[in-house]
Amino acid sequence: DFHLHTKADKEFLYSGEENSFISDYVAGLKTSEIQLGVITNHNKFDVDEFKALRKKAKKEEIFLLPGVELSVNDGANGIHTLITFSERWLENGKDYISPFISSMFPGTAESEYQNENGRSNKNILQVVEELEKVSRDYFLIFAHVEQRSGLWKEMAGGRLIDFVSSRYE
Repeated sequence: DFHLHTKADKEFLYSGEENSFISDYVAGLKTSEIQLGVITNHNKFDVDEFKALRKKAKKEEIFLLPGVELSVNDGANGIHTLITFSERWLENGKDYISPFISSMFPGTAESEYQNENGRSNKNILQVVEELEKVSRDYFLIFAHVEQRSGLWKEMAGGRLIDFVSSRYE
C-alpha cells in the first residue's frame, strides 16, 4: 500500500492507548496483509514515528518506506502527489525529507500546511526540479487521480498535455 497515513497526520484518527500505537498500527498492516507500505502523511514526515514503525514492521516481515503526500500548486485544489523516498534520504541518521517538505512551503508555518488542505507554493514541475537537486532517489505516484485534488480532475482541459509537453519535449 503506497498511501498510508499515521497518527502524525491530523486527518488520521487513533483512539487506542498512546503507548500501543506502533504495535496496533503494525498489527493492522499484518491483518490487512500489507507486506510493503509507504507512510505518506499530508505534507509532513515524522522521522521518529517512521523509524519506530519500520523497526516494528520489520519484525513482522513488513517493509516500510518513507514518503509524503504533497499537495502541489496545480489546478483549483492542488494535486495530491505521493513521493516515496529512498533510504538515502535517511542515511547516517539524518532526516533530509522534512527540510525538503518545508522548502515546498516557503514563508509558511508548519501548522498552516501540515494537513490535507495545505498547498505547496510549487507546481509539479518545480517539485520535480527540487527533488532532482537533492540527488537522492525517489518516485512519484499521483493519489486518487479521478477525485478532487487528483491529477485528472486538476489537470483537465488540456493542462495535462501542456504539463507533459513543457517538461518532456
